[in-house]
Amino acid sequence: MTPWKEKAQAQGRQRSVLKIQILEALAHAARQEHRMARSVLIQTLKLAQPENDQRVFLDEGPAMEALLKTLLPELREAVLISYARTLLRAFAQEPGAQPTREAQPRGENVLLLEPLSDQEQRVLRLLAAGRSNPEIANTLVLSLNTVKTHVQSLYRKLDVHSRIEASEAARRFSLL
Repeated sequence: MTPWKEKAQAQGRQRSVLKIQILEALAHAARQEHRMARSVLIQTLKLAQPENDQRVFLDEGPAMEALLKTLLPELREAVLISYARTLLRAFAQEPGAQPTREAQPRGENVLLLEPLSDQEQRVLRLLAAGRSNPEIANTLVLSLNTVKTHVQSLYRKLDVHSRIEASEAARRFSLL
């Protein structure tokens, strides 16, 4: 542990500890030490999440945004996944960020963190049309388990928890 971080922890200066850890993660990423960068960033997310501290991440700009995007698929804790997605949405709304969805071509959105596969898009269209999982399976000639897997993947990628929310997100992201 660095002397600065030790001193900040001893004095209860959590924000300073966060800043130091963020700089450590970015330094590891710059040196292509991806495992260390992700490890430090996960620790930092765990420390910052209870306070929903976003500014300390946003101040680091595109390098932090890129590091968060690479980390997101590896996160397993629902609370950290949600927090990382919140941070990525905040990056998308920062001044100087890429244009918002209204100015983008149909089907693209900076808030959609992972692109949908062609099959997921087909499942989403049928789901939004009100079809049940067995109906989707019959229409697309898939097993019911495969449809369930695609629906779960859609929920995760769209950051939703129900078919109704998925349909609304699909319309909001211009995916239909």
